[in-house]
Amino acid sequence: MLLGIPGVRPTLRRVAGLGLVVAAWITLAITLLPDGEAQRIGDRLSGPVGAVAGLAVLAGAAALLAGAVRLTLRWPTAWFAALGIALPVRIPVPIGGDDRNLLLPLYLVIAVGVLAFVWRRLRGRFTAGDEPSTFIDIPLAAFVIFALVSCVWSVDAEEGAVKLVFFYLPFLLLYLAVVALWRHAQGLRALAWATVALAVPVAVLAVVQYVTRDIFLNVRLQQANVYSRFFRSNGIFFDPNILGRFLVVAIIAIVAVAWLRPHRRELVAAGVLLVPLCAGLAVTFSRSSCLMLMLALALMSWWAFGARRTLAVGGATLAVLALTAFAVSNNVRKVVTDYDRLETVSEGRFDLIRGGVQIWQEAPVHGAGLGGFENRYQETLTPAEQRRVRVVISHNTPVTVLSELGAIGFGLFIWLGLRLWRALADGARRVGGTDGWYVWTLLALVSGILLHALFYAGFFEDPFLWVLTAGAMAMAAAGATAARPDPAAQDAEIRELAPPA
Repeated sequence: MLLGIPGVRPTLRRVAGLGLVVAAWITLAITLLPDGEAQRIGDRLSGPVGAVAGLAVLAGAAALLAGAVRLTLRWPTAWFAALGIALPVRIPVPIGGDDRNLLLPLYLVIAVGVLAFVWRRLRGRFTAGDEPSTFIDIPLAAFVIFALVSCVWSVDAEEGAVKLVFFYLPFLLLYLAVVALWRHAQGLRALAWATVALAVPVAVLAVVQYVTRDIFLNVRLQQANVYSRFFRSNGIFFDPNILGRFLVVAIIAIVAVAWLRPHRRELVAAGVLLVPLCAGLAVTFSRSSCLMLMLALALMSWWAFGARRTLAVGGATLAVLALTAFAVSNNVRKVVTDYDRLETVSEGRFDLIRGGVQIWQEAPVHGAGLGGFENRYQETLTPAEQRRVRVVISHNTPVTVLSELGAIGFGLFIWLGLRLWRALADGARRVGGTDGWYVWTLLALVSGILLHALFYAGFFEDPFLWVLTAGAMAMAAAGATAARPDPAAQDAEIRELAPPA
């Protein structure tokens, strides 16, 4: 998947590709250590006591990993269940003077999945039909490699290294592990059950926060709620928008299952589960999450009812809602007709977009480098604006890619997106039936996450994007393999039909 050297066996190519990714990860991770920390660690381990303690810790970690890998090899579905539980869990960790919300449990799950894949690969337990390759391997690898190289000229190399070490590179390994293990487990079912099982109590917690007017994990949000007209809940997440995105994934999973099982018992159970999820989404007051939900449902309706009915009903519904809101609410009319009011409601997003375009114009070909948007945007502000402006993240993924990676990276991003959409849409139609519906549903969720990222940051930093894409790609690739005729079977059929000599 990651290395295409001719003349080298696929086993060695993929293991070598994994080795390169892990080596890049270790190298960048060392650069994030505080000055002199690596030397201090080496000094502690150089003595006999430190060496024995270090070996004991390594032995214990190796034993735990070996046990988890053995369980994954025997029961891959358990790995997907653990993956579904670990995906949304973020833990604040101080890095570079700032608290970063990192997916520490997920990194352990990724390590187990990658080790299980490598073990199966080296032991020859993969067959020809189990090759973990998908339709987007080349554009995905090209985009990640260019993002990695852009750290060379990045104006904020530390931020770029943080993105690569904690998001891009481990999620690339996550993508590979999901694709490789997907056909050996009931991955979709395990992920769906784990997501819903975790989302329901999280949604209830968000409602409790709204009622009690008490949140945690985000002091700035707590202060903002004091002066805001509405109180926003964040559940177990730092930002309400991330909570909303997570709840939308769970809602769509329930709707997808309910569509295939339209029996009274299943529909009642789905309705009971949707009540707290929708309530939790409501108290986030996340407009981008609501748009994500609307787009995902519209795409699912496109598959279920056809294009004409979806466009007619959806267009009429949006028109009625828009006209009603415009006629009833004076605030809506001000937002639509007053640019300053629209800029205030959007929380400065138009200024951020304009700033991103200005950053791109300074380096239109290669960009400011991965992680350079915040640094460059602050340089465009006056001292007074720097004291007043609180948000310096673009909140628009295409603008971020354009400003940080330039025309080259933006072109790779567009290529990846188009290739992804075409591969999944064609794969859903080719597979058909229940699996085709699931592939289309995953495509609807990926499209919804992209729409969400047009108004909020965190597209490539969202692990759900990588897992959903990997699962959909694995199912689409399986359909392509099943639809491809076997040359040996064709030859045998021709010999049977041929007249005797």
